[in-house]
Amino acid sequence: MSEVKNIYQRINAVMIDVEYVQKDAIVQGYKAVTHDQVTAVLRKSMVENGIVVQLDQLKSELLEKRDVSRDIKMHHYSGDYAVHFINIDKPEDRATVTINAHANDNGDKAPGKAASYATKYAMLKMFSLETGENDESRTAEPVLYTDHQKALFDELLEGKKSLDFVVFSQSVGPEVMMALNGSFEKGKISMGKKLCKELEQEGWNVIKDYAGQIKEMIDSQDPGVGQLVDELESAEKKLVANLLTQEEIEYLRSIK
Repeated sequence: MSEVKNIYQRINAVMIDVEYVQKDAIVQGYKAVTHDQVTAVLRKSMVENGIVVQLDQLKSELLEKRDVSRDIKMHHYSGDYAVHFINIDKPEDRATVTINAHANDNGDKAPGKAASYATKYAMLKMFSLETGENDESRTAEPVLYTDHQKALFDELLEGKKSLDFVVFSQSVGPEVMMALNGSFEKGKISMGKKLCKELEQEGWNVIKDYAGQIKEMIDSQDPGVGQLVDELESAEKKLVANLLTQEEIEYLRSIK
């Protein structure tokens, strides 16, 4: 009877079978390899060599909670994982990679994203898979904004237009705003970021004030509520609507 291979011999057999995985997605301006792509490349050889993967979560933490009023659009989740590569003929024979993973999501998918990220990178490292690009060569994030967006951003800061600043922030999204917040000249970064934060807070206060006035006028059936709503731009109306109940929104539609 031939000797049963241990887990490291099995991992080596997979490494002989599979040498390369092509990056198949674009993430924040970079080519990236997805969890599904890594699984597709490795699955056949792992099955043939009797290796299964088991993920154990060691720790989890919600680093930042979504809060639209503070322009925090994403939950930021962190998890510590042990990724086990198990010999199916001798389950106690295993190789383990421990890894920390982060993920952002505006709903409930961040934990799943983090788990997929941890599994993907554990598999890439365990089987020493080439991906065709040098991740370690990245020394700076790519520019994520256009010249037009930068010009608008600077104009709004100079004019201290808080409401327009919030509308702009919502329209371009968190990644662009993060890049723009890092676009200040050396020596002006702290002051620039402080001004951005102040304008965000002032802008949201204006939106909350509009929502509060509208609610009061609806409660008192004040006919002037329609005129107040009409004073708002389309993008501003959407932000205010996020602070109203569905019944209040339906009432506003009914009086048009």
